[in-house]
Amino acid sequence: MTDVRAQLDALREADDLIEIDDRVHWVDTAAAVASEAARENGPAVLLTDTGGDARLVGGALGGPDRLAVRSRQPWSRVAAALGLGHGADYLTVLDALVAARRGGPRPALTDAAATEAGVDVRSLGLPAIGGSDAPVITLGFAAVPAEQSRGGESDGPPAQSTEAPNPADRDQGRPGVDDVNWLPVRGSVHGSDELRLSVPSAPVRHAADGTPVSIVLGPPPAALVGATMRWVGDSQVASAPRVASALGDVPIAPTAAGPVPAASEVVVGATVTAVTDAHPDAIDTPAVTEPTAPAGPRAPWEDAVETTSIRARVTSVRSREDPVIPVSPTGAPMSDGRCLLSVIESARLYGRVNNYWGVAPVEWLALPAETGLGICLVASEILYAGFEWQLANTLFSFSRLFDKVVVLDTETAPMDLGRAFDDVWVKAHPANDWEFSDSEAPAATAPQYRRDGSTGANVYVNAAWDPRWDEEYIAPRVTFEATFPDELREAVRTDWAALGFDHGPEHEPGRRRRKTSENSEGTPENSERTPENGEGTPENGEHTSESGRET
Repeated sequence: MTDVRAQLDALREADDLIEIDDRVHWVDTAAAVASEAARENGPAVLLTDTGGDARLVGGALGGPDRLAVRSRQPWSRVAAALGLGHGADYLTVLDALVAARRGGPRPALTDAAATEAGVDVRSLGLPAIGGSDAPVITLGFAAVPAEQSRGGESDGPPAQSTEAPNPADRDQGRPGVDDVNWLPVRGSVHGSDELRLSVPSAPVRHAADGTPVSIVLGPPPAALVGATMRWVGDSQVASAPRVASALGDVPIAPTAAGPVPAASEVVVGATVTAVTDAHPDAIDTPAVTEPTAPAGPRAPWEDAVETTSIRARVTSVRSREDPVIPVSPTGAPMSDGRCLLSVIESARLYGRVNNYWGVAPVEWLALPAETGLGICLVASEILYAGFEWQLANTLFSFSRLFDKVVVLDTETAPMDLGRAFDDVWVKAHPANDWEFSDSEAPAATAPQYRRDGSTGANVYVNAAWDPRWDEEYIAPRVTFEATFPDELREAVRTDWAALGFDHGPEHEPGRRRRKTSENSEGTPENSERTPENGEGTPENGEHTSESGRET
């Protein structure tokens, strides 16, 4: 099992965590330090003295941008958190998340690690963000009983499960693993015992006053991924506890609202006191202004799902000894919440389009956190003339986040964001390869423009070679393997690090790139692919004489 403490150990081992022992107060400094570290592409930061009872860690799920060659990628910390390894490549992360959507075995029931009592939620020292003096919940999830939230109606996309519910999972009449919803949550603390929370609308729109709710802070990362994945998008996915179980061993412990991960750092028990109606336009406005709306800026996941605000009264707070709570500097360009949603939504779309036509044409797909999730990059085989148009429109129909799609050749590597946008300038003719829709398209929710909900145009850019072209018309790409003689290549390989080219294993010369293929159920399987472009050239990767692929 990879809990928060094991995650921090992995970051220390990778030299990707710095501990700050100086006083960094939660009111006015903690969020600023975490935000600056994210903005400057620094390591994760562990704040040990915040004036509260908990230690805070910022950037544990964030990452550096890809605007320069780096040894770490935006998904590296997410991969480490899920037990895939700090050096896992992008396709490994996507494959793991796609496979987890079907769910795993029923989690085991055990005792909770959070047993310390005697603290109130405000004294934890959660950071104040966005000019508010209220402590803000940025990374965590809420657990609510499924049978109490439905009100006789469906509470969202049906959760898939390969096992029947087990009555033995219930603890003295409390909800079992299949009777609880884990929801992404943004919240704020007011006074000593009032919570204002924003959660997905579907599971709570019928919640009555007095409904129990558990707020989980510092859960195992697999549980946080499961809670987000379950409610983002409209495709079927297993329940959040089973998604978490598919990603790792995540034992659960009972609470009044339902079971939650036993290794969670802090579990706040509360009861609902007020629920606002769902806000159909909430995703198109910067913030909800009702009294129940939480303080602080909106979380990235709120752009992907309809939300409802609820108010709850704290009844209990239990924590582990010397708890550590991950936080996201919401609003920073490479914040934890944005990087996490980038990977989760990319995996969802990657799995859907590779199972849509009965073949798997897409090599990789990404909503880069660097672009604010407003652009979708997709490297795909072009099956036939006009396929790029069909692919782009399919992606627009699958997600509300972005209004721009860039179609790339499969030779373009996901870690090389500069190369992806360079292909736009080199391969896409402004008159022929930039296609705009009519101006009646719904407003995308991730971009910062058209926040009033007004319609506009979507655009896709075809930065891939026309499949009808003969190879002789495509200029060869200048690569390390194709350009230099064997003797020089061997000398460079021998002295690679000494020459200053050691930017990480993905940039080693001659590295073979893994290919993913889909089985009959659309599940990626591992194999090897030899890149056409000779991925991993010295210094900044590949260099192009005009445009083209290696012949």
